[in-house]
This record gives sequence, C-alpha cells and structure tokens, in this order.
Amino acid sequence: MEYKKSAKERFLDEYFGGVEDWDKHLTDLITGDEDAQVLETREKIMKEQEDYGNRTNFELGREMWYSNYFFINSLILNFITDAEGDPDLINELKKIYVGVLGNQGPDAVALNMDEEYDGYLIKMNADIDYQLTFISDLVSYHMYGMTLNDERERENLIPKMWESLSDLVDKEALLKKLRENRQAPRQVDFKSPRLHIATDLYVAGMSFVLGHEIGHHFLKHTESNGRNIVAKFMPPDGTFSQLHLDEFTADNFSFDLLIRGMKERNDLTLFAPSLIVILMLALYDKTPQEPSQTHPSLRDRYLNLLKRVSEQDEEVASKLQQIFNHVATWINVALGGHWKTEWWK
Repeated sequence: MEYKKSAKERFLDEYFGGVEDWDKHLTDLITGDEDAQVLETREKIMKEQEDYGNRTNFELGREMWYSNYFFINSLILNFITDAEGDPDLINELKKIYVGVLGNQGPDAVALNMDEEYDGYLIKMNADIDYQLTFISDLVSYHMYGMTLNDERERENLIPKMWESLSDLVDKEALLKKLRENRQAPRQVDFKSPRLHIATDLYVAGMSFVLGHEIGHHFLKHTESNGRNIVAKFMPPDGTFSQLHLDEFTADNFSFDLLIRGMKERNDLTLFAPSLIVILMLALYDKTPQEPSQTHPSLRDRYLNLLKRVSEQDEEVASKLQQIFNHVATWINVALGGHWKTEWWK
C-alpha cells in the first residue's frame, strides 16, 4: 500500500506560520519582564491542559492528534466519545485535523481533498476563537439579564454589553485593553452564573463551527466530484444553487452533531450557539439578507437553523428568536444602523 502523509503533515507543509502546538507557540512568544504576569498565566493554562488531558485522555496530557490547538483537539475527542455506538462515524472523525493559524477574520475552511495526503484537513484562523468569545459574552449578558427581576441590575449589564461589542468591532480599542490588562489583570469570578452561560455558548459555538466544516468533508463537498449530498440533510427548497445547498446541509449536519452529545445541557444554551455564530458572521456582512455566489444569505441560514430548533422544541425556538431579535436590534442601534435592513425579522 502506498504511503501517504497525514492531514497534519499537509497543514505543516502547505501553510507558512503553521505550528504543531498553537498554545505553546503563544507561550513562547511572550518575552520581557513586563509580560511576566502574562507568561505566568499562559504557563498555568498549559499546566491545566496537561492535568485535563491526564484526567480525560488516558493520562496522555497534552498529546494532540486532531488539532494543533488543545481546546479544539478536546472538542473533537468529545465528538468521538459522543459517537459511541456508531463505528463508521468514529472512524471518519478520527481522520480530522484542524490547523489553527494566526490570521485575522472569523474564517474556517474545509480544504478540498488532496490525493497525496490522507485524512480531512480544516484550516481555521485563531481570530474566530476570539470573536466567538466576545459574541458569547455579549449574548450571555442579555440571557443572564432575562433571569433578573431587578431592572436596575439589568441596566447595570448594558455597559458590559457595550464592552463586548467594542471588542468585536474595534480592534485598536481591544489591543489597548489587552495591554492594560497585562499591567493590571482583571479578577474573574468563576462562580458567576453569567460566566457559565458565556462558557456554554462559546464551547457549543466552536463545536458548531467545527461541525459545519466536518460536515463539508463527510458529505463529500470537498471531493473533486463532491456533490453527493445525503438526502435527509437537504432542505426541501429547489431555489438554491448547489453550492448554497452544500452550506445548508453542512449547517444541518453540524446541528445534528451538536445535539447528539449535549442533551443534558440547558435547551437555550444548547440551541443558541448555532444562531449566534450566524450573528457573529453578520457583523462582517453589511447585507446579511443577500446571498453570495458561493453562500446563501445569512438570513436564510438563520431561518433554516431556527426551523431545526423548532423541530426539536417550538417553545425554545420562540424564546431564541426573541433573544436574537433583541440582541440584533440592540447591536444595530448601538452601531448606528450597521445593517440597512432588519434582516433577522
């Protein structure tokens, strides 16, 4: 049998700046006495990853097979665990490799298959991790506010929403804040209910992004003749191009993959992430109601996912629609009419 290089080797061969260990790479970049606090934090994170890997991955610590980023490697391990009883899915998941690069923009791409390499390669910009963190923070303040009876307490959350929105859209202000935090790191209340909501949204949001790109591979969209879409994932609408249909089916595949392993979570934080990923992408799109040549409109993708939620639980779908409406409207007003239309309605 002819030897083929792995998807990981393909990533390192083809992408300048590709590294085997993204977390270690970030730690190695920290120099100077003024960054001593940051270095200590990064080293603590690496130690926590080692301990977590020992607990959950057969005492193998930070050993990574499926990504150069420990967190993403852990998410794929979760997918594999949740696929218990489906050996075909497990075998396919074990072919995945996600390579993270330090590029700007919330971009993740399932790369077309290359006959010289084995496995499925997904390329992802590190920026998507930050953007998901900020949009999860923003939405979590709103969702947490829904649980409060005191109007003054809810109003006190608005400046935090502003801060999260600024982190999303104002890179210079974000860099300034990060420099200030290096000098005076903020204290984090790890018992905060709001933080728990944000964490659930972030983890599930990244899982949805990964699931979407995995779906492109599993549904054969990345093969040279790849238009063999599994019928059960296809929306019953013949008005879209084949490339548009690929995006809907990848969304649907990811949605099903997500709920497969997260049935014990709160319904709102289980289903919301697929929708807030659309909201995050819309911040980079002035016309989310319009399709591109390769992608359906973000509005159509949002409505498709909302329909999928409704198929699971109509009451939850209604609540999520209200949350999305409130947050999207708030963003549009806060940014002085960022979108020309209320595309989410």
